[in-house]
Amino acid sequence: MLSPRPIHPNPHPNLVRLYNLLRRTYGKKIISGQCDDKYLDFIKRTSGGFEPALMGYDFNGLMPSQRGNRDVEKAIAWHRRGGIVTFQWHWISPDANGDFYTDNFRLADALACPTGPSYNNMIRDIDLVGEALARLRDAGVPVLWRPLHEAEGRWFWWGKSGGTACRELYHLMYDRFTNRHGLNNLLWVWTSYGRDHGNWHPGEDVVDLIVRDYESPTSWRDFQEMFGAQGKMFGLGEEGRLPDPADFPARPWLYFMTWAYMIEEPQRGNTPEWIRHVYSSPTVLTLRDLVGEAARG
Repeated sequence: MLSPRPIHPNPHPNLVRLYNLLRRTYGKKIISGQCDDKYLDFIKRTSGGFEPALMGYDFNGLMPSQRGNRDVEKAIAWHRRGGIVTFQWHWISPDANGDFYTDNFRLADALACPTGPSYNNMIRDIDLVGEALARLRDAGVPVLWRPLHEAEGRWFWWGKSGGTACRELYHLMYDRFTNRHGLNNLLWVWTSYGRDHGNWHPGEDVVDLIVRDYESPTSWRDFQEMFGAQGKMFGLGEEGRLPDPADFPARPWLYFMTWAYMIEEPQRGNTPEWIRHVYSSPTVLTLRDLVGEAARG
């Protein structure tokens, strides 16, 4: 049985509306998604006028050593069009000594010294993103928030210290966003690889949705066996090839989000014919469907 409400004790009304929409959709249709709106025109032209319902944005660029980030403004505009917003964060080294793949930032060491500069830099970065998410809250935008994505893969610095440190960072972020920044507009999304890389799940009380990045043949079954009793919805946080609507009855994921440039790669199977086939399927929920549902009240 699905959880009846978001995990936040006092969720924003628009977050409740989004969560109820997701619950109504789950098992009936798969929500179409795309990371990076620069590919929106390509999808619309190629699919015959369809647009994804879910748009993916990123806070990469927001840190002090970077050049800036305009995705908050883009996300507000997308929400006003009737779309759903998701954010991840390619978080560069808080010490500005590397990118998100760096070996130079050691998370376990930073967490072990809460008075040290590395810990303080993490808090600074978390607060910068918290302020950006607060702007979305104040604009009435609910967000599928996917922090520390793909941690179990251990290729990003937030995963290289292992599951214990990653879970501690997740809880630190959750507490700061919820209690200090008052962010009640977030559905917290955890990326799991099921049994492929171990299970670092941070806890039922701090996760709304569980997603798999790049589906494996056993992903759906693993999620059901590992997390089925939690009442969470399952989605595809990133994908390369658009999923086949014919597979939906057996693996009814809540949504997919094609990763940026991969939508333009026919070698992945995203031929113009396939894009039209997927986006025109009655099983696939598009922006047009969202706007139509909103108009019907």
